Amino acid sequence: MCLCFFDDGPVEGDRTAGRANMFKVGMKDAPCKDPLHCLLGCPLGCICVGNCYMRHKVLEGNMDAYLCCQGYYDKACWKAGSVGDQGNPCCLACEGCCCASCALSATRMYVMDKFNLASDPCDRRIIRFNNFMQLLACVCNILACFIPELRDAAQCIQCIADLVFYTTAGCMFAQINYEWNERKKEGTLGGGGSVTAQPVQATYAPPVAQGTVVASGGKNDPPPAYGGPVAAEMARA
Repeated sequence: MCLCFFDDGPVEGDRTAGRANMFKVGMKDAPCKDPLHCLLGCPLGCICVGNCYMRHKVLEGNMDAYLCCQGYYDKACWKAGSVGDQGNPCCLACEGCCCASCALSATRMYVMDKFNLASDPCDRRIIRFNNFMQLLACVCNILACFIPELRDAAQCIQCIADLVFYTTAGCMFAQINYEWNERKKEGTLGGGGSVTAQPVQATYAPPVAQGTVVASGGKNDPPPAYGGPVAAEMARA
């Protein structure tokens, strides 16, 4: 997937950069470990069902803990939990269908915070390659509106971008599910510190330069900086 052309470093201000724990399987190997859940990344509605299923699973069936994107995309004009979304299964269904990439990324970030996980460099490359393809497809589609000769090329690039997105989504689903199942077998679902169900304002600044944070998983750790940098997470054009 041309991974060598993309930086594998953490984004500036990434609060996961200093974490010692890693996913039990990287995204590139996840489909072989859990091929069934990899299929949740397929189109034709599977990804919508997959988003709802996986979020419900990582919340351990506790819908009272549900927020729109779990508060990771909060901005000044939008605060999860303030618009009737908390504990609302209809909102989860809408999120999973209409904001598929954000929903899946939020589930993955929730698991990373819950188990105090850092992102694998290869995972970051895969995600950034997907984001690059979505951006390229968007630019080509805009240009095709003004240059008819580019329409065929734009459609071809859009098709490739869609394939990359669904493949990346399948890898994410498999990775999240494998991590959860393995920790359940080990009896460590409660490890890594808890993640609050209430949205937290993005006022936390990492205490160490370049986004490094000492994360011990204790009660005195700073809360997740919801609404912080998500450039390394998946986008969809």
